[in-house]
Amino acid sequence: MVSCPQCGMQNADEAKFCDRCGQGLARAAAAPPPLALAPLAAGAELKGGWRILEVIGQTACENRYRAERPRDDGDAERAQLRERALPPAADDAPPNDPTDAALAQSDTAQDPSGPNAKTAELRPPAELAAAAQTPAENLETASAPASERDESAAASDANADAADDDESVAIAIAGESAVNAVLLTEDEVAAVDPASASAPANEARAADAPANNGDGALEPVAAAGAESAATSATNGAAPAEIVSKPAETDDLGEVYGRVMALSLTLGYPAFQRAQAGFATDNRAYLVYPDEPLTPLAKSAERLPLSEGEALAVGIQLCQAVAFAHRRGLRVNDICLESVAYGADGRIKLTGLDYISNDNELQAEPIFNHGYTAPEIYKGRKVDKRADIFSIGALLYTLVTGERLEAEGWLEGPGPIRFYPPHVVTPALEKALRQALAFEPAARWPNVDAFKAELVRLAGAMRIRAVVLTDVGMVRETNEDSIMAAEYRRDSLVEPARSLLYVVADGMGGAEAGEVASAIAVEAIREYVTNHVGAMPKNGAPEVLRQALEAANTRILEYQTAHPESRGMGSTGVAALIVPDECAVAWVGDSRAYLSESGQLRQITRDHSLVQRLIEIGQITPEEARHHEHKNVITRALGARPQGPAGAEALSVRLKRGERLMLCSDGLTTHVEDAAIAEILRRHQEPDAAARELVAAANAGGGTDNISVAAIFVS
Repeated sequence: MVSCPQCGMQNADEAKFCDRCGQGLARAAAAPPPLALAPLAAGAELKGGWRILEVIGQTACENRYRAERPRDDGDAERAQLRERALPPAADDAPPNDPTDAALAQSDTAQDPSGPNAKTAELRPPAELAAAAQTPAENLETASAPASERDESAAASDANADAADDDESVAIAIAGESAVNAVLLTEDEVAAVDPASASAPANEARAADAPANNGDGALEPVAAAGAESAATSATNGAAPAEIVSKPAETDDLGEVYGRVMALSLTLGYPAFQRAQAGFATDNRAYLVYPDEPLTPLAKSAERLPLSEGEALAVGIQLCQAVAFAHRRGLRVNDICLESVAYGADGRIKLTGLDYISNDNELQAEPIFNHGYTAPEIYKGRKVDKRADIFSIGALLYTLVTGERLEAEGWLEGPGPIRFYPPHVVTPALEKALRQALAFEPAARWPNVDAFKAELVRLAGAMRIRAVVLTDVGMVRETNEDSIMAAEYRRDSLVEPARSLLYVVADGMGGAEAGEVASAIAVEAIREYVTNHVGAMPKNGAPEVLRQALEAANTRILEYQTAHPESRGMGSTGVAALIVPDECAVAWVGDSRAYLSESGQLRQITRDHSLVQRLIEIGQITPEEARHHEHKNVITRALGARPQGPAGAEALSVRLKRGERLMLCSDGLTTHVEDAAIAEILRRHQEPDAAARELVAAANAGGGTDNISVAAIFVS
C-alpha cells in the first residue's frame, strides 16, 4: 500500500493518484537534463537535401533554423527546422512487460482519456510515421475511392458530407486593430474534423475521439493522406511538398516523437504542426512551413487589447482547445509565448511539446507562472478544466496588460484584480472569474461552454457614430444643432444600453433659428433621459415621437415668454437605438437614410410641399430638387401656435454592416442620393464618412448649414 503524502489515505501499490484527494502518489523518474548542442553554421547540408540558411532561434536544448532544398522544377522550397540532440543509445533496453501489452489490447485502453491512457500512446503509429516520410508523388494513393478505404475513413467522409448542409456559423470579430480574428466556419472545421462539425456544442462525443490501433497508439480520425490534403487546403501549407525523402522512419526521440505524432493527429489549422521529421548525426529535426508567426508576447506593447480583440483571440483558442479535448488530450501550454498570430491574422498554438492526457502526471510539467492552473502546481490529478483556467488567464492578461500572481498557488488562491485599476464590462469580468476559479469544479464545465459565453459577448452589436455640423459656404451663423448621448446600465441581472442621436435645423432668422434648434435637442435629450429606463419593450418609437412633441411644446413656451422670437421653429430628426432595434422620429425635411449592402434608401418622408406634389404625381423627385418651393415645409417644431407638431416615428431592425445617417437639408440640397450611398459604402469609419459628406455639400455650393450623424453598425 502507498500512503498519500497529502491526506494520509492508504492506496494500492499501483495507484498513480490518491482516491480521496487526487494527489499524485509517485512522480515519474526525473527526466535527464536536456542535451545542449551548438548550432550548425549556415550552408551546412542535412539529410533529405536540406541546407541551413540561418539560425533564427536558440534555447538551452534546441536550435531553430531557416533552411531550403532544391525542387524538381529547379526552384527551392523553404522551411523552418527545429533541432534537438538525441540521447545516447542505451546498451541495455528494458524487456517489454507482457502485462502492459495485454492492457494496451484491453477494452479500457481504447479510450484515450480512460484510466489506462499513457504518454506512450502519443507516439506516432508506424503507418502514419511512414506516411509522413512518403514523397509527394506517392501521396495520391492515399485518396483511393471510398470502396477501397477502411470503414472508419468512409464514416468520416459521410460525416463531412452531412456537415456541408449545416448553416455556416462564421463570426467576424471587428477588432480595433489591423488584425481581425475570424471564428472558423463549420465547413472549415469539417474539412479537418468531419465528426466535430455536427457535434453538440457542450458535449464531447465518443465518435470524435481518435481510434486505437490495437497497440496503444492514437490514430487520427481520418486517413493520413486525406487529413493532410484537407489541412493543406485550410492552412495554406502543402505538407506533401515538405517531406523527408527517405522512406524509412527515423527515431526522433521522446519529445520530437510526441510532437510528430500530435502533428499527424491534430489536423486543425490553429495548431502549428510539424510536416515531417528526420534524424542524422545524433540530432533530430522537425520540419515546419516557413510561415511568419508573431507571438502574442511580442505584442506586449499593445496591451491591454480592446475587449473585442481579446474576445476574438479567446474564441479561437477555445475552438482549438476543444478540438484537442475531443481527442482525449489536454493542451497545457497556453500563454503569451505559445500563442501567435499567423500571417492571415488567425491564432496559432505553437506548444505541442506539452500536450498530454488527463491521467498523465508528467515528470516535469510546464509552469507558465500566471497561466498554468493551480492544481498542476500541487501535483494532483488534472483534467481538461486546467486548459479553461489557462485560456481565462491569457484573456485576463490581454484585457488588463498584467499576468495573474501565481506565487502563492501552492497554498491557496491569489488575488484577481479588475477594478481598480482595470475596467472591463461586468459580463466579461464574470466570465473570466468563473474560468479562473481556484477549484476546477467551480469553473466552466467544459471549454465549449466557455466559448459559447465568449461568442455571446463578442456577438453584441457594436455601434460607432459621429455627429458633425458645419456652417457651410454662404451663411454667417450656424442655426443647426446636433447631439449624441449614450444611456448604459452595466448590470449582470438586466444590462441595457441605448443610444440617442439628434439633428435639428433651426429657422426664423436672426438668432431665432439657432435658439429653436438648441431648445429642440435639449428637450429631446431630457425627455428620453426621463423615460428610457422605464420604456416598455418595442416602445422606443413612441418615446421618441413624444420627445419631439415635448420639444415642440418647449419652443412654444419660449415664444410666449419672448414675443420677439415668434415665428422661430426647427425641423428635427432623431434616432434612438436599443440594439438591435432602432426608432426614428422626425418633423419637417430633415432626413434619415439607411445603407444596406451598399444600397441607400430614405426611411423618413419629408413634411414639405414638394414631397406632397411628388405623392400626388404633379412632379418627379428629380424635379423636386430644383423646384421653386423646395424649401417650403408643412410641419415643424414650434410652427403651429397650439396643438401637436405632427411628428412621425417608425422602427427598423439594424443588422451588422449597415449604416444609418441623419442629416439636415443642407446636405441633401447639394449631394445626390447616389453620391451619399457611395460615400457611406466606401468608408469603414463613421468620422471619415461624415467629413466627406460635409465636404461634398460644401463643394456643391454649401448654401445652407450642413449637419450629419453617421452611425455604423458592426
